[in-house]
Amino acid sequence: MSIDILKNGAILLGERFVVDGHYSRDFRVITHFHADHIAQLKKSISECIGLISTPVTIDVLSVLGYDIPFKKRFGINYGIKMKVEDEELSLQPSDHVFGSSQVVVSNKEGEKIGYTGDFKNPGHGTPILDVDILVIDSTYGSPMFRRNFKNDIEMLFADHVNDSLTRGPVKIFAYHGKIQEAMRVLRKYGVVAPFIVDDKIRKVTEIAKKYGYIKDDIFTSESEEGKEIIKEGWYIEFEHFNKSKQRDGRYMNYILSGWEFGEPIRSIDSRTKVVAMSDHADFDDTVYYIDNSLARLIIVDGSRKGYAKELVSYVKRHMHRTAIYLPGD
Repeated sequence: MSIDILKNGAILLGERFVVDGHYSRDFRVITHFHADHIAQLKKSISECIGLISTPVTIDVLSVLGYDIPFKKRFGINYGIKMKVEDEELSLQPSDHVFGSSQVVVSNKEGEKIGYTGDFKNPGHGTPILDVDILVIDSTYGSPMFRRNFKNDIEMLFADHVNDSLTRGPVKIFAYHGKIQEAMRVLRKYGVVAPFIVDDKIRKVTEIAKKYGYIKDDIFTSESEEGKEIIKEGWYIEFEHFNKSKQRDGRYMNYILSGWEFGEPIRSIDSRTKVVAMSDHADFDDTVYYIDNSLARLIIVDGSRKGYAKELVSYVKRHMHRTAIYLPGD
């Protein structure tokens, strides 16, 4: 069964599907809405017959400015099989951001190729695919990327935020998807302060709410309710990660980052803390996925920022599995 990974991040599965990058094929699959997985999406919208993702992802892409024509939208829920001539595709859950998915393509002989996309919590939030060939993410594919505290981070984060709220408003900087995850975590651990957002984050969050991922009301800073909340001074405001360099001392600031491994929460100045809250599997989780996969061949995605060579070396040497990385040198 045909498979290749191109340097632009396009993953070719079977004969008719390209995933998370552009290539001249009938169907492009989008595993989730993060920037490194929607590169050249406007070109795919123009040239492909159809764009496949979960309905959630299609809705968020519209908010982010990608106008996919209705006739080209193939929004399919997890586990639904889509047949294109002699190939079959399905999306499976991925615990990354809301609406994210893994991809499985099979041919008429029954051979299956699976692509994890970005994931965390393998075997729990992310089911391990039953496939013959597995393509796996390598974002944290080196043994130096271990989060020994990952099971405690959610509660620690909520405790710190609650403590900060006793002294004034809190601002949290994160990417789309992780913002909504942070909202869910804070409510799970009893943080009840109202959420303030800008209009784009409001629109993305309303989609998460529409699909049942979160339940709480949110308020924009421009609304009358939002203005009253801000005046009272007890609230949590969310902004995109890219605005974290413009933070100021009126708030206790929290920056959510996946590239923290030494400690769960650390201070970088008197009013700013960095939180090791990642939506990616760390090295141990990645190895766990591979160890529990029955695939005869492991292909590591080396087209994105990650550690494909290191992961392949570890899998061969310590796990005695057949593994390669693509694209090659």
